Amino acid sequence: MSRTFRYIQNDDVLKSFNEFKDTILVERPVVIARHGDYSLFLIRISDGELGLKIENTVKKAEVQSRKYEIANSNDALISRGVRHAVQKMAELSDEDVNRKRLQIWKWYVMDWQKANMDKTEEIMNQELSWDEETSNKNGEILDMESFLHGAYLNLGNTISLIDKYLTDEKYKEIFKTFAINDIMEMTSEDTRDKSIAEAERLSQMEGGKKHTYQFLVSVEATDKEHARQALLNYLAGDDRIKVQR
Repeated sequence: MSRTFRYIQNDDVLKSFNEFKDTILVERPVVIARHGDYSLFLIRISDGELGLKIENTVKKAEVQSRKYEIANSNDALISRGVRHAVQKMAELSDEDVNRKRLQIWKWYVMDWQKANMDKTEEIMNQELSWDEETSNKNGEILDMESFLHGAYLNLGNTISLIDKYLTDEKYKEIFKTFAINDIMEMTSEDTRDKSIAEAERLSQMEGGKKHTYQFLVSVEATDKEHARQALLNYLAGDDRIKVQR
């Protein structure tokens, strides 16, 4: 799933509107947040009216909009509206991701079925009489998790599959772009999880865990460089510098 990128925080939207309503917002909307193909815009409807609009920027289509009269609104009300809009964007984006990802998985199922036509009836019977013991022992039945961590995450395989099953160049490009972004994000998360697990394993092997501690140091100085030098002096043993306890 893609992440939300924030440019203006919820509590700052009304302040930003008042600050830019006679300058930037006269010329164009301002992006508050992005999530996947969706963007949330801050719009100047009039001097006293603020607008929030969700747009699918790939399809250039407005999805949802809402307006607020400044005289009858406050920071909390608009902040709540922004939060709900961001949640809506995330839901819409996740639906799009799941729909496209499932479609590619269906193509993988079709490909696998074509290569295993002689086993189709046997596998169907096994599925209809499913039990946990049989499922654990049977390595031939391909499930969604196998796609996700196997062929699907192989970018070359997936791009070839899209080329095979799509003839329309427009949709072919849409699916290829989606697959590249989705697989890159999923594999980066997978790599991160493996790195965390490996770090934990090494830490347990080494015994006690090491921690990083931060201390606040008060330094009287005329400027940043002077303060930096004073801090270095403290680390070297200068006891004139006080540490906050």
